[in-house]
Amino acid sequence: MDSCRDTSDTKYLVFTDDTCDDQNKNYSVKSGSVEKMERTAICTVQNLGVFALFQIIILIIVAIIIGMHTKISNQTAIETQALIKELQDRVTNNTEDFGSVDLPSKSKIAALPQSTSPPSLPPAEDQYKPAGVTYIRWGRTVCPDTADLVYTGVSAGAKGSDGGNVPGGGSNYQCLTLSPQFNRSESGQQPARSRIYGAEYRSGEPGAIHDVHMYDTPCVMCQSRMARVQAFMMPATMECPTKWTREYAGYMAAARWNHPRTQYVCLDRNPETIRGTNTPDLISYFFPVEVVSSSGLPSEYITGHDLTCAICTM
Repeated sequence: MDSCRDTSDTKYLVFTDDTCDDQNKNYSVKSGSVEKMERTAICTVQNLGVFALFQIIILIIVAIIIGMHTKISNQTAIETQALIKELQDRVTNNTEDFGSVDLPSKSKIAALPQSTSPPSLPPAEDQYKPAGVTYIRWGRTVCPDTADLVYTGVSAGAKGSDGGNVPGGGSNYQCLTLSPQFNRSESGQQPARSRIYGAEYRSGEPGAIHDVHMYDTPCVMCQSRMARVQAFMMPATMECPTKWTREYAGYMAAARWNHPRTQYVCLDRNPETIRGTNTPDLISYFFPVEVVSSSGLPSEYITGHDLTCAICTM
């Protein structure tokens, strides 16, 4: 028989023992433990939910910050590129005042994405290119030690007198390349043309360049080293002014005094010749330039003395 009966049944009121109380107590204890465990589980779940929600909020805030930074950087880069283009346009047109340009702030410049790749270098053969001034060394086929060779050529100019009057043609000598290229040419001489002739040394009397009389004259284009950007012929001397570099020295030359005029040039003092050309031709000529004493010249300039020269660079 079950020892724990319903207390509502009066038959068992006297005979009931403490068994039901013990069971009730045990049930109450067990019920309290379960309820406590359930509350603990609920709190744990709630705490986990709050932590997860907090993490999600943090991730969203970080994503927003990164997105805003990226947008600002891209916008700043676009604005800077537009500003650079605007400056280039204004430099090209030269019609606006640069004072009206709003330059980017340091913070915007600092926000620009920085390139981590090193700058590319040109090929090794292109890293050094002489940047000096060019000049012609008349009467030689090589450049001095202070310069680099550009090209080797042959001297040419307007025709000297052939006993008659020859007023036309250019008045300056040219150093023609040894490898000419022609385009749309007609064979034979044309009446309506300017003309150019090869040039030769002329000095029948003792003095400058007498040893190369009637030989054709070579020339060479040179480019000075050390980024020298200026060159000029210093007449009547073989030295250059202070702080200038002498490229070479020699003798002044031009057309004969009663021939059509040419420019004055500086023939090298150690002239070379083109072999097999020492025959007289009615072509362009290099004559030494001699002094004729006259008013305006210092007494040091003596009639009949051949003038020297120097090519100077800086």
